[in-house]
Amino acid sequence: MTPDPVQGHQGFCAEAYRDHAVGLRGFVSTIIIDPHLAEDVVHETFLDLLLHPGQWDPTRADLLSWLRTIARRRAIDRIRSLEAARHRDLRIGIRDHDNVDHADDRDALYTRARLRDALARLTDKQREAVLLRYLGERTIPEVAQHLGISISTAGTRVRDGVHALRLTLTPRTPTP
Repeated sequence: MTPDPVQGHQGFCAEAYRDHAVGLRGFVSTIIIDPHLAEDVVHETFLDLLLHPGQWDPTRADLLSWLRTIARRRAIDRIRSLEAARHRDLRIGIRDHDNVDHADDRDALYTRARLRDALARLTDKQREAVLLRYLGERTIPEVAQHLGISISTAGTRVRDGVHALRLTLTPRTPTP
């Protein structure tokens, strides 16, 4: 039975990942500040190695140098792409700013005041859980950990708080 070259290459890539991923992640983090984007760049780099094994020439560079070169290029491309998107969004935002209906601003102020009043009607525990969950963008387990309570208790507080907010904020239509 002959060895499978694809399986051997996958094993090589897995070993390369184990040996170099942590260091490469640190290297990319010096270029891209966002750890999630840096992680994505590292994964894309190893995916490149896996899918295009012929691109790395061991006679020209050692593996780590090649990985760093690919990762650096990908990180710079990612930064340029994000900057271009930011500039485009800014241009569009400025262009659309002249077309803003200021009635929306008044509606937002009214809605914000109603929300503030509705939040004030919640119990302190419900309000804290709801604010952590939705304004703090935390998961229920993170809310539970932050408050030092069980996950089920945190879920109940959030659920009851949202239910109370919905009852307070939903306009009541008179029944005939």
